[in-house]
Amino acid sequence: MTRFIICLFAGAFALLSLAAPAATSRRAAGGDWLDQPLTDWNRPDGRLPSLPAPANIPDIGAPAVCNERTRQPVTAAERALVKRGWKLFGAAQAFDMTQVVMAATGFDEMCRPLGYQAFVYWEGRYAGTLAPSAMNARADGALVSVKLLSPTRLVAEFDRYAAGDRACCPSRTATVSYALRRDDLPALKATDVTHRPACPGAAEPPTDAETPAAALGGRRWTLAEIGAEAVSGSECFIEFNPSSKRVVGSDGCNRFMGSYESQGDRLKFSRLAGTKRACLDEAARKLEMRFNRALPKVNRFAVTDNQLMLYNGGQLLMTLNAK
Repeated sequence: MTRFIICLFAGAFALLSLAAPAATSRRAAGGDWLDQPLTDWNRPDGRLPSLPAPANIPDIGAPAVCNERTRQPVTAAERALVKRGWKLFGAAQAFDMTQVVMAATGFDEMCRPLGYQAFVYWEGRYAGTLAPSAMNARADGALVSVKLLSPTRLVAEFDRYAAGDRACCPSRTATVSYALRRDDLPALKATDVTHRPACPGAAEPPTDAETPAAALGGRRWTLAEIGAEAVSGSECFIEFNPSSKRVVGSDGCNRFMGSYESQGDRLKFSRLAGTKRACLDEAARKLEMRFNRALPKVNRFAVTDNQLMLYNGGQLLMTLNAK
C-alpha cells in the first residue's frame, strides 16, 4: 500500500496558526522520530500503554461548521476517548477485531485537525497510537493515511516537510509498518520506516510516466469496498484518461462522465454528470447513492499494484481494483 497519494491529505495534519504557517514552523512540528531508529513508545520499558490526554492546543476560533467533522462515540473504547477529552472525527477502520479510531483536540480555521492521533484497539482493548505524540495538519510528521492490511498488520503514511516546502506539498513521505500482537494485553509496535520523495520537484522532476497520476490511466477500476464495507459483484467502475483529464464510469445504475485534476497524490473530480435511469434494485440504488456522494469528496488517492484507494483527507472513502 502506498501513499494515499496526491500531494495532499486534505486531511494531513499539523500545528497551524490562523495565517498560513511559515515553512519553518511546519518543519518544527514533530516528525523527527521518523528519522531515528524506531522506539516502542506504546510500551516504554515494557510498561502497559496508557491512554494519552489531548494536547494543549490554544483556541484559534475554528468555525462552528468544523463540529460537523466530529462524531458521537459508538463503542466503549470511543466513549473512553471522548471522556478523556478527545473529539472523534472520520470513520473508524476495522479489520476483524482490530480497529483504528481518529481523534483530535480541535480544528484550525479550515477545519483541519489539530493535536490529533490514531488510536488502535484489539477487541476493544487499547493497544497504542500510530505516532509517539499528537500531530497537527500540514506539519512535519502529520499522519495522512492509515491502511489495515490484516488484523495484525498496519501501514501508515506521514508527511515530511523540509525548510521551504509549500503547505500543499511536503517534499517527502514516510511509510511506517506496524505489527499488532493480539492477546488480553494487545501491543502495537512500529517495525520499520521508509522515505521517498512525495511531490513533483522534490528531487528530480518526474516524467509523466513516473507521476502517481500516470498509474490511474489505462485500466478499469471496479469498486471493491466503500467506507469499510466490502462490495461483491459491483458494477460501479471508473476509467481515467490522463491525456484529456477526463473520467468516465458507472455508479451501478447510470453512466457518468466528467473531469479530474491531479498533482502528486492529490485528486479532484469536477463537472460530473450522468444519465438518469431509475435504479429499481434497492441494494443497487443505495450503493449508487453512496458512490455518487463519495466521488465529490475525493481529494487524495493512492495506487498499490492493482488497487486504487480514494480518500478525503485521512478518511478512506472507497477502494477499487483494476480489471
